[in-house]
Amino acid sequence: MKRQLALTTDIDEIKELRDKAEVLRFYAKKAGEGLKQQNQCAEIKIRAERRCGELLPHKIKHGGDRKSKSRLVNQTLKDLGISKYLSHCWQSIARIPDDIFEEHITKVIGRNKELTSSSLLRIAREHRKKDKILRKAIIPSDLPSITERYQLIHGLFQNVNLEPNSIDIIITDPPYDKQHISLYKDIALFACDVLKPGGSLLVMSGLYYLPEILALMVPHINYHWTLSYFTPGATCQMWQRKVMTSWKPVIWFVKGKYKGEWIKDTCKSPGPDKKHHKLGQSEIGMADLIEKFTYPGKTILDTCCGAGTVSVVALKMNRRFIGIDIDNRSIETAKKRFVEIVETENMIKTDARAI
Repeated sequence: MKRQLALTTDIDEIKELRDKAEVLRFYAKKAGEGLKQQNQCAEIKIRAERRCGELLPHKIKHGGDRKSKSRLVNQTLKDLGISKYLSHCWQSIARIPDDIFEEHITKVIGRNKELTSSSLLRIAREHRKKDKILRKAIIPSDLPSITERYQLIHGLFQNVNLEPNSIDIIITDPPYDKQHISLYKDIALFACDVLKPGGSLLVMSGLYYLPEILALMVPHINYHWTLSYFTPGATCQMWQRKVMTSWKPVIWFVKGKYKGEWIKDTCKSPGPDKKHHKLGQSEIGMADLIEKFTYPGKTILDTCCGAGTVSVVALKMNRRFIGIDIDNRSIETAKKRFVEIVETENMIKTDARAI
């Protein structure tokens, strides 16, 4: 069975081997056979699940945005008789490094303990957490200096030509009033063009016109979720609806299928920061979003960057940034804020050399 698993690329055949191994394990347990015999069957079952997890990403193809044609050329999970949950579990086991996987099996069998898929799923979760922490901490060696990793563009984002499929994520905060609602459709169309496949669009909005905003955006890009951007220190009274609100939605869209990390759907900010722009958000709130969705070296785009709060935080957190805004005064303010960051960084380097 082990030899057969290593050679075959047919998922149905691997599933059949897995099922046979599970039947044999169950029979051995009911028949009172020792743990050694049960673990021999369990090992084949687990190796079959790992093999399925290795093959599934290549066997299942997904389409892109809503406007593109489906690229589904092979079977679906439903065709293969595999649930989304099992697919997730098997792919998690497949992502465990070979040395850790083999060491776990050897250790469990050597200690005469029961070998289970659940124990490997725990290892997969732990490895994923450690890998995420490490990736967040590592600054890419090819990351340029602050002055070389940002770009500010004065003008309408609708008229800006960026390379298609070049942006990792868009984080933007357009105006919420009725006269600017049409911007949200334009942002969705723009995101479909410039985002990388699987890239996210995070767009803030008010609550009053939320149904209209969703109706404009959903036909053009995949709606994924809505995050709560909590601002406990800035309660706003919506007189027309008799509501006192202390949060705003961050609508999350994805170009194609999301393949990133698990995300906690709440962010917290002490409130807006009007020091640089009348519609400005806090650096703390933007840092929370950037930390959740990106890694150092990734490129963030803001279609309505204002005075550059997203950009300032992005640069401080070792990301790349492109900002666009129609107001030239806001662009100039953002540039001044960048100069302050560069001066601070230079002072830190000078102090470090002196020490």
